[in-house]
Amino acid sequence: MSKPRKPIRLFILIALVAGLLAVPAQAQEEPVRIGYVVHVTGIEFTAIVEEGARAAAEDYNVDLVFTGPPAVDHAAQIAEFDALLETDLDGIVFIAGDPSVWEEPVRRAIERGIIVLTADADAPNTDRLAFFGVDAYGLGQMLGEQVRALIGDSGKIVLGECVIGPEPHVLREEGFRAAFEGTDVEFVGPYETVCDATQNFNNWQSAYTANQDAAALVGLTAVETASLGRLKQDVGGDFVVASFDPGAEGLRQMMDGYVDVTVGQNPYLAGYLPVQAIARAVREGLAINPGVNLYPGELILPQDAEALIERESGGQARVAWYDAFIEENGLQDFGLVVED
Repeated sequence: MSKPRKPIRLFILIALVAGLLAVPAQAQEEPVRIGYVVHVTGIEFTAIVEEGARAAAEDYNVDLVFTGPPAVDHAAQIAEFDALLETDLDGIVFIAGDPSVWEEPVRRAIERGIIVLTADADAPNTDRLAFFGVDAYGLGQMLGEQVRALIGDSGKIVLGECVIGPEPHVLREEGFRAAFEGTDVEFVGPYETVCDATQNFNNWQSAYTANQDAAALVGLTAVETASLGRLKQDVGGDFVVASFDPGAEGLRQMMDGYVDVTVGQNPYLAGYLPVQAIARAVREGLAINPGVNLYPGELILPQDAEALIERESGGQARVAWYDAFIEENGLQDFGLVVED
């Protein structure tokens, strides 16, 4: 006579129910679907933005699609944006390479009920809900003040940036120039140096050849730092080098004396914070603070470089550094309207 099977089946059922109850609540939730479209891929800056976005996606159970054209191409970026609108998104984030071309794409997204945010470079003429970025004017002015302390109130400053036109580039230049008001400094540029690293270096070589009497060469975008440090090393120059977002290579150049001062935009946060905000808005019903949301930037001097090398190596070291930074600066609710 065989043994009765009912108790075994009951035991299995209880075990299955217990297992389901043990699954974390987040794992049982449907993922929030978010698209993120950058103005260009293949450069260190947007690679760090992607790291931040993917870290937030992991923390908040987000199905993230991160994309963008391999070279600056506004029409191609909009095409990728529009393609994502067909994939049942909850929210979308974009970096506006050209702020003047986004009014209609943003309208199309809003008509579909999609939350639209900008990050790093805003498109304020659109109906996007909010912008997440740094104080570009303030960082430019901070960089200018540091350069002024190094060169004084006269001399020639050559400016360059990889793309001319995006709003933060304009604001950085305005802030930088403001630091020299009332001086006899002569500005040259900005030169458009492009995003490709090889072409960028070649363009800076040409700019230097035409301005060998320059007191300072200043990059207003992240790709400039490594080019300028290499140029100063190659020519044995005594000009000041200043730029944005040094990255690992730029930090090593600072340690070797070829880059004098940089300011950082914390590009990781341009990825992490808007994804965090959309995920929590969708899942918790929180409102996103409309308009401009500015997170901290950083001044980086040569004596700071060694301590930041590990962070800029990327991977888990960068994630851990920014986890601590977000906690220390209370950024878990950044850009959200949270009742006390």
